[in-house]
Amino acid sequence: MEKQAGHLIQTANAAFGYITDFALNYGFTFLGACALLVIGIIAAKMLERWVRNTLSKVFAFDATLTSFLSVLARYTVLALSSVAALTQLGVPTASIIAALGAIGLAVGLALQGTLQNIAAGVMLLILRPFEVDEHVFANGISGTVSTLGLFATELKTDEGLIVFAPNSTLWNAAITNHSRNKARRVELEIDVGEGLSPEQVQTGLMKILAAEKSVLKKPNAETLFSAIDGGISQLTLRFWTRSEGWQRSRSALTEAINKSLGKKGVSVSTPD
Repeated sequence: MEKQAGHLIQTANAAFGYITDFALNYGFTFLGACALLVIGIIAAKMLERWVRNTLSKVFAFDATLTSFLSVLARYTVLALSSVAALTQLGVPTASIIAALGAIGLAVGLALQGTLQNIAAGVMLLILRPFEVDEHVFANGISGTVSTLGLFATELKTDEGLIVFAPNSTLWNAAITNHSRNKARRVELEIDVGEGLSPEQVQTGLMKILAAEKSVLKKPNAETLFSAIDGGISQLTLRFWTRSEGWQRSRSALTEAINKSLGKKGVSVSTPD
């Protein structure tokens, strides 16, 4: 019994000594790694808050882009702090980074289309070729922008339909913004019948334009002599109106011209 007790005491002393040596040798290393993680987490939160406040208040960035960049900054700091903690523990981080790179490459190839939409969404948010409530035309898609996200843009067509367009579809096409400029030029083709001089018709058109409230005074409206076809003179009437409601303005002018000058042999046709 005494021999067994002595053996147990000797084993316990050896285990205690091994634990003490391990704690002395690796304890501070482990605590250092934990400290790096804690500092990284705190720094990531602070950086995320700073990026969000700076972009939204100082630079007035879009809310979607602000959220994306602030979260990206936080995860970047977390990734760097994790690598630093593993290095502190003596883990071969080069192999881990290589493995993560290979995994990232595989995921990137699998989600290539999605990543293109994200990149296109970021570029659209930065360069702002259009904003919410603006009417645009791009790649055969026409409508008013409802929302602009990182993956797709939601538009409402003139027929009331909702279209979800991938951001890459819009970014890789020429974008025509119908709303960015508050004024828009409208053209009407005027056919002048025989027996009427273009000068008389021009005078009558200017009076009609002056009476139409939707027509802007500046820039000035103008009438241009374009051609003669079979004895019929053709004039091009150009006037400026507000971009919002320009179609109603064109319709009102067409109706007013036909009503006032139609009986005299003047007809209106809009260009294709």
